[in-house]
Amino acid sequence: MRKPLAVVCALIVGFALGMLLPGRTGVPAAAEGDGDPALEIPAAAARMWFPPAEQFDNGGAPLSDESLEELLAALDVAMTAEETLADFEREADVHLWNFMRRLAVPVVGEEQQERIKAYLDALAEKHPESRTIEHRKRLVDSYAGHTPQMPSFSNFVLLFRSDGKRYPDPGEPFEDAQVDRMLAELDVILNLPESTGRFDYDAGLSLRNLVFRLRRGLVSDDQTARIVAYLDGLGERFPDAVEKIDEHRFLVENLTPGRIAPNIVGKDTEGIEFELEDYRGKIVALLFSGEWCGPCRAEYPYQRAMLEAFRDRDVVLLGINSDAVLDTIVQAKERERLGYRTWWDGHGQPDAGLVAADGPIATQWRVDGWPTTYVLDEEGVIRHIDRRGGSLFAALDRLLKDKTWREQLEEAEAEEEADESDSGTEEGSPGTDRATPGNGEAAPGDGEATPGDSEATPGAGGATPGADQGAGRL
Repeated sequence: MRKPLAVVCALIVGFALGMLLPGRTGVPAAAEGDGDPALEIPAAAARMWFPPAEQFDNGGAPLSDESLEELLAALDVAMTAEETLADFEREADVHLWNFMRRLAVPVVGEEQQERIKAYLDALAEKHPESRTIEHRKRLVDSYAGHTPQMPSFSNFVLLFRSDGKRYPDPGEPFEDAQVDRMLAELDVILNLPESTGRFDYDAGLSLRNLVFRLRRGLVSDDQTARIVAYLDGLGERFPDAVEKIDEHRFLVENLTPGRIAPNIVGKDTEGIEFELEDYRGKIVALLFSGEWCGPCRAEYPYQRAMLEAFRDRDVVLLGINSDAVLDTIVQAKERERLGYRTWWDGHGQPDAGLVAADGPIATQWRVDGWPTTYVLDEEGVIRHIDRRGGSLFAALDRLLKDKTWREQLEEAEAEEEADESDSGTEEGSPGTDRATPGNGEAAPGDGEATPGDSEATPGAGGATPGADQGAGRL
């Protein structure tokens, strides 16, 4: 780790939210000279521009004309502010989202909808280059009806992450600076004015986004410890949200690339118990699938191709099936010629009719979308998540090539060490006809000591080049 739990905090445009105080969520401010760019938050997100969101969370009652007038007046102030005009598209998008989400819970009347659209039309005339205004206008009708829960602001603001340097290439290690930036961004977002008051809901969405991004690359042990320390700090600040925070902590510690995969113990479709750890030493693709799932069935041709391509190689496919009826997957595997071994997870939901997506294995692995795939290396470390089709094929092939290369290199190094060891032993071995110190005469025996008798002689004692070459190679 290049710096001890130091992350960049926020530089606010237009309104100084300022550097977050060290320790507020377990993450101190950036140390001088770290060199990482500060987080730049839109001015539209830096302070409250609109009436409190709680004022519009009325359980589905009609929106009063007074509340709409107040909301439109606030929007007009926001859209004509100097900070907004300085970077209109970026700032306007945030303002319009905060405006629109306040319309989600109350019922907005037809005349009120027309007033909102008229204002947006006039705004579009002033800013003909803007695409944001028309995009938000199209949402007015859909937001006019009652929605049980107001959309999250923090989930929206997380979309400001277009810098390609923030994440590694898929399957490559995260840099410390990339992890630091994600934690700093999350910390700032959770402390923005529009994000307060609904921590349990907002934090759940933001933490989910964090875990989703961490799945892009490999997270080291040290980086994992830093992320966990941050989550512990959140738990201390928001004890009512500990259960949600702990759930995401489990994902970080167990189900992100770089972690050793949890073991799976269960019965296959023939009723025979087996474990994931039985396949250590092989590249493993875990396939959470079900015959009920259209996208899962679309993977079958790729799986047949992989079974053929990796036949007799150190690559295995293992399925976790979520069909409620065992015979469904048994027939599907036979019909589709899917010869890989499969845990049947449907037994955990005996009352399920068609889909048993909450079986014990799927629950242990927190699977909430189908299909889901995990790729493990020969040591059981998660390397990729949610690769499909040709991308999954390529990931397995790359890991197999890397494994083969390492084994050949280790074999060559072992042979070289054996040769050096045998050579050194023979060169240093005492001979049987050594001269005896004394009056300079040769020791009694068959004759004088002959130079070279005690030197190592190539032959039976040395390693034979090539004798073991190729052993164990794929």
